[in-house]
Amino acid sequence: MANATPKKWHIRQVSRSEWSDYWLSCPKQNLLQSWEYGAAKEASGGWKPKRLVIFNENSQPIALVQVLTRCLPILGGIARINRGPLLMTDDSKSDVQLMIDLLALLILEARRQLWWIVQIAPEICYSEYACQRLQGLGFSKQSNIAWASSLIDLSLSADELYERLNRRWKRALRKVSGLGLIVKSEELTEKRLANVLRSYSNLQKLNKFVGIDTRLIKEMSKSKSADWDFNLFVAELVTESSLKEEVGYRVTIRNGNTVLDFLVSTNEKGRHVGANSALYWHAILQAKESGCRWFDVGGFNELTPQGISDFKRGLNGTPYKLIGEWRRWFWS
Repeated sequence: MANATPKKWHIRQVSRSEWSDYWLSCPKQNLLQSWEYGAAKEASGGWKPKRLVIFNENSQPIALVQVLTRCLPILGGIARINRGPLLMTDDSKSDVQLMIDLLALLILEARRQLWWIVQIAPEICYSEYACQRLQGLGFSKQSNIAWASSLIDLSLSADELYERLNRRWKRALRKVSGLGLIVKSEELTEKRLANVLRSYSNLQKLNKFVGIDTRLIKEMSKSKSADWDFNLFVAELVTESSLKEEVGYRVTIRNGNTVLDFLVSTNEKGRHVGANSALYWHAILQAKESGCRWFDVGGFNELTPQGISDFKRGLNGTPYKLIGEWRRWFWS
């Protein structure tokens, strides 16, 4: 398959039901290629998603890709591909070559669609070889920091997942168990979402980071499908007078067989009693119980504060780093 000629392949835009079927054929999925994310970007930011499936010379589907497009004055059509295409194979030996062939075909599609600027952050792990191949396709590397994260294998038992935690994590979970902290899943009502967004906004101001667009969060929270869950976890602290006080929130998103740690917000009391760790562990176990294959810890790279990086590395998932952002201009 990796040696096939892209010119013999073809691309077709597909319906929601077709996309859902092909989506399930991808061994690894991610949030940014999900139908729901594309719909949220269209509602919150004006990007128009195109969902394409690529077929080989035998008309067999080999990959799918969601392209976000928009038309800007003077510049004309622009297209973004984030964390795609997604392969319908799990042969790591041929993944880079296959992805390059797929991107070569998408360049032809860009010309046909009159997309004058194409910006990609492909689902390719970093290597010098892959960088050279993208340059060979006419793409230029951008200065953005590449996405990096790690995956937790949810096929392991709960005991095995616990044993993989480092000492700091185990100590934190033992501490939490004796402090009257309760973590539970909650239905995402409008009131609950408002509380989460208010808490998240306070955290943004406190730590001076940009974070996720509130409009995008609201739109994603509305999505409902068999392939998608917007999960809310709440940490409550039981006081000496038996009152319950909410001290932290965590949101994860299930898209297909993968759960992504999406956002977390804890107040001062929550941070003091280790609510972040308790919320995280509860979310991992819930993802496992729901039958998912992977838990993505939500990203960390060289710019991530040391404390957060150490916290996420302590889960001892399998790290990965993608190749980053690339851009190509078409003027003819």
